[in-house]
Amino acid sequence: MITARTPTRRLLLRTSTAAVCALLVLGGAQRASAEQPKHQPAHGHKGTLVLGQPGPRGAQRVTRPGAPLPKISGSVPLNRNLTVRPGKPGAASTQGAGPSTLAAPAASPKVGLRALVIGVDSADWGVDTWKSTLERVGAAYDVLLSKSQPLTAASLVRPDGAGRYNAILLTNSMLLYDSGGGTYVSGLDGNEWNALWAYERDYAVRQASLYTSYGTFPENYCLSASSESGVGDTALPASLTTAGAGVFDYLKPTVRVPIVQSYVYRTRVTAGCAADPLLVNGSDVLGVRSTSTDGRERMALTFTSNQYLMQANLLAYGMLRWASRGLFLGEQRHYLSVDVDDWFNSADHYFPDGHIESDPGYQMSGHDAYNAYLRQTALRTAYPLASGFTLNLAYNGGDADLNAGTTCSPNGGITTLTATSRCLSTKFRWLNHTLTHPELNSTDYATSANEISANRTVATRLGLSQPDSVLKTGEYSGLGVYNPDPDDDVDPPTDFGLAASNQQFLNAARDLGVKYVHGNMSFASHVPDCFDCGKVHPLSPTITIVPDWPTNIAYHTTTPAEQIAFYNSYYGPAGKFPYWPANLTYAQMLDAETQIALGHLATGSLYTHTFHIANLRDYGSGRTLLTDWLDQVMSKYSGYYSVPLLNPDWTALSAYATLRISHFAEVRGNVDAVYDPAARTVTVTTPLAGALTVSGVSGTGSTTYGTEVSAKLTLPAGGTVTVPASPRS
Repeated sequence: MITARTPTRRLLLRTSTAAVCALLVLGGAQRASAEQPKHQPAHGHKGTLVLGQPGPRGAQRVTRPGAPLPKISGSVPLNRNLTVRPGKPGAASTQGAGPSTLAAPAASPKVGLRALVIGVDSADWGVDTWKSTLERVGAAYDVLLSKSQPLTAASLVRPDGAGRYNAILLTNSMLLYDSGGGTYVSGLDGNEWNALWAYERDYAVRQASLYTSYGTFPENYCLSASSESGVGDTALPASLTTAGAGVFDYLKPTVRVPIVQSYVYRTRVTAGCAADPLLVNGSDVLGVRSTSTDGRERMALTFTSNQYLMQANLLAYGMLRWASRGLFLGEQRHYLSVDVDDWFNSADHYFPDGHIESDPGYQMSGHDAYNAYLRQTALRTAYPLASGFTLNLAYNGGDADLNAGTTCSPNGGITTLTATSRCLSTKFRWLNHTLTHPELNSTDYATSANEISANRTVATRLGLSQPDSVLKTGEYSGLGVYNPDPDDDVDPPTDFGLAASNQQFLNAARDLGVKYVHGNMSFASHVPDCFDCGKVHPLSPTITIVPDWPTNIAYHTTTPAEQIAFYNSYYGPAGKFPYWPANLTYAQMLDAETQIALGHLATGSLYTHTFHIANLRDYGSGRTLLTDWLDQVMSKYSGYYSVPLLNPDWTALSAYATLRISHFAEVRGNVDAVYDPAARTVTVTTPLAGALTVSGVSGTGSTTYGTEVSAKLTLPAGGTVTVPASPRS
């Protein structure tokens, strides 16, 4: 049998070193940052730097074009009479060859909601590309490494006659490897290829291949040669055909998929062959959907796409969705949320010459607050896919004016901030960031409780609606990450793990009804072990850590000149952490940073991005560092996608992260989901009580996203739930 490979660990995260901390994604690759947070005094934001590794090249990891497939002539003869039957291992037989007590599959056989990834070996780049896609979704899948693992009928069919898989995902269409001396053989021999094809035909299961070329081995995909070459950093733009726009309907019909760092076969569809081009560059076909001579449906791309590249983010999910007919465990959505920390507080102020002013440093004005509202409104209008976008304001009520009125001051100064905030209270969302922003690493129960509850009292007094269940501590303190020397405000803190959290703080938070506390993806101990999940705190199981994404827009910069001076002082050729060969301009820096954020959005990351009040200073004509970043992120996303950017409030976001914990527990706990095409139902059986998300089904709690439907199912231990299915064509 094939070894099960359900999603069992977080997606593509790498361990940080002492000076490398914040993990970010570009095109799906999560990388480490250049600086960890620093400590600060209790009153005001005085030194936190939570930054991210600059990109984009470093985050892609693979910077050479992919390799061409070995050229091999001939094909695997198709055995049209082979029928894959349930029963003993290896029970693939030829109908009519002799009497058999094993029945052939039913006219509409049942299949499990599970994908089979078939690659060559563990070094096959396509294995990780498919796995990353499946893990982001939360799908169930197995991996077969054809070089060392046999494929049998028992691998494909359950003893009860149902098919084990409803999607076959090949890393490439040939599965060739060098057996020595330059002789290439396929990981599947002729009998195995025929067993796979018979399964796909008899159980109406589709096959998708990440990479193929023209040629006839092991079978003809209806492609003939045009040309082939490697593609480096300069993107080869690929367009969707009408058929492609139907398959990848979550993408903008006019999208230009940027193919980079790949080996590309430019092909043509063979005349008279049953095939539809899906992806093209001019007259060259780069993606195809075809039907074999015995009626099997196949899809393939003609270029390499490792999991770190945007092209894989844009296309691999659609291939999975097509192959599975939209029936799989989990779902994919796209999110954009932003926290602005330290509202009502002050921040250090970094100047272009490198000096920093504090006490009070930078303080927001009523004008800046009102401008943030105007810019938020303008962004919603400019980008309809983000029409519901709303900023989350993490406030420190200790510096608010409790006697302020409720009148907006569009041109007001610092003293009008509280009144303007009250005037705009319903235009933003509010988060408890503690009363005075202290470090909670060693505070006692009473101090911790007062910081939480007194800040709620301020919110009530000012009419700011904030969820009691959510808390964001200053510098993510109290959660096991701190500098052992409390007087050291320069060196990075140490991640001692959640087990080193302040128990008194946790007890106070728990007793005050806090269920969700912000963590940070910079710290390995805060990173969940499944995609878009929260992390149950080991010392206080009623509290779940939900991490944020840091950015390289520094907490203490307010203008482009300040930001780029700081950025180059860190990442320029003479910087503290040299990365770029030359200093960047503000536009270049913004392009690199928003490309990293786009990777988060494209992979479906739920987590919010953290900014600070200084980043909302109106530096001219209403522009701010934060809204410059948002404008580019939304623009880039809108250039690729047709589905909306979701912007849940923190209560809903945290609840979903908790639901994902349950979902992955079910997937890992041997949940069994089976599609019955005759009844058009999916039946789910599980040994564990919990919740599970299933795409392509409807029922209580079902939701739509673009043309997709999914349902959150509540499952009893050892019970069975059956729901209507809506397979995609």
